[in-house]
Amino acid sequence: MLAFRPRRWLVHLALAFGAGVCLGYGLPFHPLWMAGLAACLLLAALLRLRGASVYLPLMAGMALLGMLRCGMAVPDALPPEEKYVVTARVTGEAAQRESDGRVAVYLRDVRLEGAAGRFAAYWTYWPEDPEAPLPLDGQEVAFTGRVYHPMPQSNPHGFDFRLYLLQKGITLGVTGAAELRLSPENQTAPRSPLLRLRRAIREKLTELLGDHAPLAAALILNDKSDLDADVAENFRRAGVAHVLAVSGLHVMILFSCAVLALRRCSPGQRTVLAVSLVLFLAYGLLAGMQAPILRAGFLLGYGQLARVLRRRADRLTGLAAAFLGVLLIRPLDLFAAGFQMSFGAVLGLLLLGDRLQGPIRRLRSPLLRRLAFAYSAALCGAAGAVLPVIWYYHRFSLAGLLLSPAVIAAVTALLPLLLVALLLGGVWMPLGFLPARAAAFLCEAVTRGTAFGASLPLSSVLAPRPAWYGLIAFAGAAVLCSRYVLLRRGTRLLTIAALTAVCASAFVFIRDTGVQYIQFSQGNADAAVIQDGSRTLVIDTAEAGGDLASYLLSEGRYPEGVILTHLHADHALGLTQLLDQGVPIGAVYLSTEARTTPFSREVADLLDRVAAEGIPIRTLSAGDSLTLDRVRVEALWPERGGANPLGDANDFALALWIDLDGVPLLHMSDVSGAYELRAAVPASVLRVAHHGSASSTGQEFLRRVGPGTALISTRQASDAALERLAQAGAMVYDTQERGALTLSVRDGQATVRGYLR
Repeated sequence: MLAFRPRRWLVHLALAFGAGVCLGYGLPFHPLWMAGLAACLLLAALLRLRGASVYLPLMAGMALLGMLRCGMAVPDALPPEEKYVVTARVTGEAAQRESDGRVAVYLRDVRLEGAAGRFAAYWTYWPEDPEAPLPLDGQEVAFTGRVYHPMPQSNPHGFDFRLYLLQKGITLGVTGAAELRLSPENQTAPRSPLLRLRRAIREKLTELLGDHAPLAAALILNDKSDLDADVAENFRRAGVAHVLAVSGLHVMILFSCAVLALRRCSPGQRTVLAVSLVLFLAYGLLAGMQAPILRAGFLLGYGQLARVLRRRADRLTGLAAAFLGVLLIRPLDLFAAGFQMSFGAVLGLLLLGDRLQGPIRRLRSPLLRRLAFAYSAALCGAAGAVLPVIWYYHRFSLAGLLLSPAVIAAVTALLPLLLVALLLGGVWMPLGFLPARAAAFLCEAVTRGTAFGASLPLSSVLAPRPAWYGLIAFAGAAVLCSRYVLLRRGTRLLTIAALTAVCASAFVFIRDTGVQYIQFSQGNADAAVIQDGSRTLVIDTAEAGGDLASYLLSEGRYPEGVILTHLHADHALGLTQLLDQGVPIGAVYLSTEARTTPFSREVADLLDRVAAEGIPIRTLSAGDSLTLDRVRVEALWPERGGANPLGDANDFALALWIDLDGVPLLHMSDVSGAYELRAAVPASVLRVAHHGSASSTGQEFLRRVGPGTALISTRQASDAALERLAQAGAMVYDTQERGALTLSVRDGQATVRGYLR
């Protein structure tokens, strides 16, 4: 029997709106949605007049409203991808990457010469003068650049760059900065008062706290740009990274401080409501007004308004109001990790927390009660957020359950100290040093505590993304644990146990997809995965291996070997992301000639890191082979000792003949036309050399290979290579048009499917 009272209409409406947002992002906008919404409202009004239930038309109307709101956030038409003279206004702070000096800037009010409309854009460029000042917020810029449409997710479990920008209100990408002009040229500070205030706070924190200022800036301003990478990684591995993202915890701490300061004035509930709203708006704008901050603001306002109206605040209804409010403002945040983890944690507290409070209240010791409440809250919040954490980060931390209450307690004391230090330091710097020293002590304690937690054996446990039925089973078990469902004790426990077993199976068992070869979409870079049941090999890792690492971790596939065909960055450097994200690797395979030809210092450092982490580095040359169960990989080229030290690494890249359960695939890496005949053997499928360049894949080579299918990892294959492939009768699939290419083998037959189409 459900104990979900009918008055919780807002919960139903919020869920229907969220479902509409999901549908709206996956479907093209259609004017009939508006007509459907009007029809639902009219039907609801008629049913209301007749005293009938309006539930179904209201739910359908809210779903259509969600679809419409999502459609408004996704552009219908964009200007063609080509070069334009661009004029725009800089918004926010520019960022410059240390590794290569690339500058990234957000632009508003973008005008393109010859194109109608105004847009928001993400602008990247490499400055001609490395010492040139970065564009500042409020400056007008004019330059010639190339406009591109941000790519949607093109790899399984990959990063959706288009959605990421749309969540920020950005619709276009622009690259290049020819003939760049900034106006006014003499501007030295951001025009936005909020950005100037953020800069002033960061400078003051640096004066007061020194080396601990980056952690303080993360806690107060939601600014992790200066936070040491190792410190941030320790927070993640220790399971307490949530304290680094300004959210409900931070808002409630500041609100409690404000109420405490007003206590002597005996403020009424209306005064407290006004103070809470002003405080939320000011601090939310300063900290960036992310989804967790918005959620905290809505919950805070809902709770205070209920007190003013002397109504009992239903926490589940309050959470639904926050859910609906955030999505009305920013519908695409529904697909963001921060949104899902924030609402999941609060939902975990609501569904599971009540069940634990009764036994905890019966504890006689006040100290034990406080500790039990703290750890139960950490446990319930972690349980609510665990699925989004695993979904996006592919791991969870058992150490977080132990450390989270202690870290939250430290942050609860630290934030007021930082505020006092800033206020006193703003009046007279020596006054701020006393609270700053206490704050520095707590920062050091938190940093050391998280480092200890990150070093624990079970601090970071890898977990694949669960199957869809695992998500449903987990949600069902959580609801059954709550007070919103009334069942007999035995029935409840048996059902929860069954659902838990189903959920566990979704994590434990790798989905056997048979034999597959997956060519990832990496532009003019290269990465591929061979799957033979539960066994996995990787061939090259591209220059940025984030999508490859995400795929392997999401699927729970830990490669027995990573074959680097040669040591150019666009094939090898992505191994850095696999190591950074903790992908277990059995061995790294190189050509015997790989170290003979020149390669970059960056790749050399990467190989040193591989060796330092204890991963075996083995070599392959013509005649060597690797065997899985139904897959055999044989090296055809280069021959051992045959490389020219002054030659190009492409010429001596590994060429591989791969038997995929009876379907032969010839992987030519970047082998040039001068050497490709050395590896020209018959194959049904050809992985075309050097991204479809004109210098490879000659007519004689194609005559000897005779491929029926050709796969190209490319941003733009050459017309000459495409024409030769067409004359040879090969069906061509390229990653530019189709995204990642999956070649599946079943019963000796191969089929190719593109991720995008």
